[in-house]
Amino acid sequence: MTETPAKKTRRAEPIDKRTAKNGETSYHFMVDVGTKPDGSRDRPRFTYRTMTEARREYRRITSEVAAGTYIRPLDLTVDEACDEWIEGRRLRRQVTRNNYINHLLPARRFMGGRKLAQLTKADGDALVTWMLTQGRVDQRRKVDPDSLSSRVAAFVALHTEGVAAQAIQAEFPGQDIHNPLSALVRAGRVARTGRAVYAATETAAVERGVKPVTVRSTLTALSMMVQSYVDQGRLPRNVIALVERPADEIPEDDDAVDAAKSWTVAEIEQFRTAAEAHRLYACWLMSTYGMRRSEVLGMRWSRFSDAALKVRRGRVAVGTETEENLPKSRRSRRDLPPPAELAAALRALKKVQRTECLALGVAWSDDRLIAAHADGTPIRPEWYTDEFQRIAKAAGLRRIQLKGLRNTSVSLMLALGIPVHIVAAWHGHDPAMSLSVYSDTHADDLKAAGAALYQ
Repeated sequence: MTETPAKKTRRAEPIDKRTAKNGETSYHFMVDVGTKPDGSRDRPRFTYRTMTEARREYRRITSEVAAGTYIRPLDLTVDEACDEWIEGRRLRRQVTRNNYINHLLPARRFMGGRKLAQLTKADGDALVTWMLTQGRVDQRRKVDPDSLSSRVAAFVALHTEGVAAQAIQAEFPGQDIHNPLSALVRAGRVARTGRAVYAATETAAVERGVKPVTVRSTLTALSMMVQSYVDQGRLPRNVIALVERPADEIPEDDDAVDAAKSWTVAEIEQFRTAAEAHRLYACWLMSTYGMRRSEVLGMRWSRFSDAALKVRRGRVAVGTETEENLPKSRRSRRDLPPPAELAAALRALKKVQRTECLALGVAWSDDRLIAAHADGTPIRPEWYTDEFQRIAKAAGLRRIQLKGLRNTSVSLMLALGIPVHIVAAWHGHDPAMSLSVYSDTHADDLKAAGAALYQ
């Protein structure tokens, strides 16, 4: 009588054990998780070190596949994910793109080679600690080791007692060693110890951290990048959103407490008086009325009339170049009725520029930029900021940033009782920004508030 072979039973959990040549064991299984773009089965292999871990993951993965919530692990490093995210954003302004790139640089330096799907909150916390203690890049140390400067520095370091410039020149015949030496002295890598005698200095870079505001900018950009993959269904959650943002330190000295981001009425009047003789007085008035630097530098005569200054474009610095583009936001596009003094100053500047064009033999065009030098070349954003500081310093005013004029404009309008939605509309931003970011309180405001409380 022929025996019937025993029927092979199907395993409830098809997990196989594998023993490698070195004796290490692992456990693996394969699961259908969907279909590939070409229509074939997507059946990846999952491998774990223990049977317990393999069983737990098999149950989790099959349950998620059945529920339609399974997310295949993302096989991208942080560097690759940053590149893909930036490339996929349709950014109108190059300066915005550059800002994202710069904000992500610390994260890429610290964990660029890590798999994005393997990041944890602890990794985000470690990034914050590293940035606050060691994250600053010393630009003076970013040198090419094969450059002439580096080779000169290495030669000088060989002579502990110092070496004469003549000997250095003999070591590098036919090459100008004076400019590299001057650069090395400015960078602190070489010291001039005597007449034409140079010695090496301590070149070890001092580890320093960055400010909390820089850390917050990096975390914001990194969290936006990670969240985009969560929204695509390629990551289960955004662990960077769980990282606590560092707060700014509270200063203890009186000078730091008194430091403000805007001027008082008396100080702004003092600045306006000091700038009155300046050729670009009309531009400084536009700044004191709260216009952004990009809006002042992007304003053309064709958009000015006694009825309105039409904010339609902006000019910003992008590296060593400038970019003229649409305003920062939809709210930034606005028509501002210029006050009488501003309209008069603009008409006076227009007359001056017409005279300059006539003297240079250049045809006048209303498409010309208002913020331009006498020869018609556009004002560089950096020059405009530096010139503001020169005027303020000559007038003996407290140092604030150029954007402090915008803060001043918002604060003074709010102090005059102008409704916040009108203040926001004038400055081209959200009303919440007027109160939380741009407004500033001065001692006189606090004094008046206290005096009026029980009167």
